[in-house]
Amino acid sequence: MHSLAKLDHPEICSLLLQPPRDFRGICPVNAEDLRLTLGEGVLLSCRFYLSAPEAPTIIYFHGGKESSDSFDSEAISFNQVGINVLLASQRGFGMSTGTPSLATLIADAGLQFSKAIEWLAAKDYGGAIVVMGRSLGSVCAIDVVLNNPDRIKAMILESAFSETLPLLKTIGAEKAAAEISEDEGFDNLRKIAGIKVPTIIFHGSRDVLIPIPQAEKLQAVSGAKNKQFLIIPGAEHHSVSKTGGNLYFKTIKGFVDTVCGVNTWRQRRRKFKADEDGGNS
Repeated sequence: MHSLAKLDHPEICSLLLQPPRDFRGICPVNAEDLRLTLGEGVLLSCRFYLSAPEAPTIIYFHGGKESSDSFDSEAISFNQVGINVLLASQRGFGMSTGTPSLATLIADAGLQFSKAIEWLAAKDYGGAIVVMGRSLGSVCAIDVVLNNPDRIKAMILESAFSETLPLLKTIGAEKAAAEISEDEGFDNLRKIAGIKVPTIIFHGSRDVLIPIPQAEKLQAVSGAKNKQFLIIPGAEHHSVSKTGGNLYFKTIKGFVDTVCGVNTWRQRRRKFKADEDGGNS
């Protein structure tokens, strides 16, 4: 398993991992909190937002400054277009215990994914599984999809980056970055080349933390035959979904429906034919 131990430097962690201090932990009426035991006394929290038991579920890995509280309103929009969301919180974020750490980021994400799949099956939530990662969460999403291709229908990335060292320099960790080679970093570029599942990448046109060329490299190297790259005009690093509004969520819904075979031209043709026959009877 790829290790991020070299990145687990106090200077880097303090800049990339910043759990919101105003976390309240109040679960919305349409959601359910669950705790996953990973051993070593660590409990990782997930919040599941239900649209419908048969609906597809996005297993979502958030960025380094987010929590379930900050995601609640966004989850409503996913539910409104017919998508369940299971938000996986990192160590030290939300109700997850432990200390925020880059060294455990990838291993934790893999265990969260496996346990989340088991939980969904036990609850009879049988829809397709899509994995999504925003910003730092793209590291988790890419690794999870690479290692579980047969269990995942598609991948969605937002505000994602391809190379570690440019990111570290942008956030002000240039001194720490000087001691790290690219192959000791997050390794997103190499990993996404091995991912074949349909992939869609969103990026803000005004993202100064992760410039557009970083996301373009992911798109270019991606091993998926079905891949899309969408730039959201006027969006900054943390405002892609907010700036994109309803069109953003409808685009994701259309993408998920298509890869799940719900929105194919054959189905649309059959529906048109059935409506036409019904009108002529």
